[in-house]
Parts: sequence; structure tokens; C-alpha cells
Amino acid sequence: MWLRRLSQYRQARRVGRSERRWDKEEVALNLQLPDGSRLHALREVTGRPVVDIRCHDWGIARLAQLVDGDEVDRAIAEFLRAIARARMNVIVSGARAAGKTTLLRCVINEIGPEERIITIEDSLELAIERFPDLHPDCESIEARDPNSEGKGEYTLAEGVRDSLRMKSDRVIVGEVRGDEVIPMLLAMSQGKDGSMCSVHASNARDVFSRLQMYAAMTPQQLAPEVTAMLVANAVGFVVHLEWDRSIPPRRRVAAILEVSHAEGTQVVHNEIWKPDLVGRAVPHARLRHETERRLAEVGFDLELLDKPEGWWRR
Repeated sequence: MWLRRLSQYRQARRVGRSERRWDKEEVALNLQLPDGSRLHALREVTGRPVVDIRCHDWGIARLAQLVDGDEVDRAIAEFLRAIARARMNVIVSGARAAGKTTLLRCVINEIGPEERIITIEDSLELAIERFPDLHPDCESIEARDPNSEGKGEYTLAEGVRDSLRMKSDRVIVGEVRGDEVIPMLLAMSQGKDGSMCSVHASNARDVFSRLQMYAAMTPQQLAPEVTAMLVANAVGFVVHLEWDRSIPPRRRVAAILEVSHAEGTQVVHNEIWKPDLVGRAVPHARLRHETERRLAEVGFDLELLDKPEGWWRR
């Protein structure tokens, strides 16, 4: 496996990536391998050159597969399908390697083929263009680091702004972690209903403070109260993923929050699903009436929210 990956790495350096230096002056290297895997390498600042490769299972692309893998239950899968079809804005959160990109891909693939989707990523990992039968009208935008002369940089924030000029129906940001937070939230609240993004967070509630921190670090330096109002107007749901504590451990949806409104610096929300003793999401509260109406219109069975405790287990 290592030799195969090293061979791919050398091949990638030879084909189409010659503009990326990796030497004593440019010690970090990030690039995409021919099979879609992501390579990160360091030299000079480590005891020896270090290469990490992030592989993706492109075969996992539908919610039904997550149900089969026991990462979500039937109710959550039906709920995610419904909020995608009802064009509700979603943030997927979780720690590194929690499965955010995979879950996003599965939810995106519930969107109808008639919609034009633009994805903006730091590195192309959603790969919805691999499903032309599901998304015949899609475009992928990739951020770019500056070259060795400090030129040619293209940021996620620029990508989000440009996507709004591309007649997109939905905007998907692979991961929000900087200046792109404001144009993303504005896109969600100004007509791009059904847009999605992911955020690195340790728990579902931490998402809101993360967004406030990112917004405060932008050139606009938004106050927490302003960001809270913007989030409340833009975001419909937060879906949080974690590694649960069962044996064997696995990635699962741990919580789902419905955003309600803002009060000062706080984003008020309902915990529709909350973690149980092993960290798996179980039904906890009802949705708002307007939300229930919208989801019922696209076929969601509201009785799935009223099942007795223990129903989700096999």
C-alpha cells in the first residue's frame, strides 16, 4: 500500500503539478492524487520527511448505505432526505475524520437532477461530479494557494462570491473555517435555499461559537450579536457527527439541532435528536410547526419523531 501511494505521489508531481514546489524554502506540500486522495507532506521542519494521505471511499454516496452501516437510523436518514428536498440550509459538524464530507455527499445526492449545484472546497473531496446521472448540472470550485512568487491565490471566500454569479440553485462549501463564513451565511439567507457546509466542532452547540469566532476574525470583524442574528436567519439545522463509545467504535450522527432565532449573542435552538449514553442520536423534541409542515410536504413521516425509546436499535 505504501509503495503504491508513493508511486502515485511521484506520478502526481510529474503530471500537472510541476508548479508546486517542495524544497527547503517551500516545506509544505498539498496536492490531489490521480485517484482523488489528498496528500499532505512536510520536510525540513520535521525529523524526516512526513507524508500523510487521506483516502476517500467514493462508493459511499447514498443515505441508505449509511443506514446499512449503522451510522444513521431510518428516521434520521428520512429526515436528512426531507430537509434536502425541502431546501433547508444545513451545517454538518464534527471532529476531524468524523465523516462530515461523506455525510454531506450523501445528503447532496438526495437533491434532484434539475438543480444546478456549485461546490466550493479547499480540496476537491465531495466529488459530486462522479455522479453525472444524479447531478448533470454541477460545477466544482477549488481554492488555490499562492505560488512561489506569492501570486495566484484563490480563496474559499472568493469561490463563494463567484458561485453566486454562476446561476447556482445551491451553494455547498466543503468546510467553513475562515473569511468564507460571511459570504456563505449571506448566500444561505439571500435566496440560495438548501445550501450546505461543514464546520469543525467538538459538539453541536460549539458550531455557533465557532462561526462567531470566524466572523470576528474577518476584515469586517462582525460582533457576536450580528453573527448570531445572521446565523439564525441563515441556518435551518446543525447535524453533528461523532465517534460513539460502543464496541466496535463507529461514526454516527450524535445530535441534530433546529435553529430558531437569536437572543443577543446566543443562537436559540431546539435539540431534535440528542446523544444517548453511547453517543448515538435519539429523538428528543418536536420540530417547530412551520418546519413540520414543510417537511410533511416533501413526504417526511412525522410519526418517526414519536417512536418509543429503543425503537432505533436492531
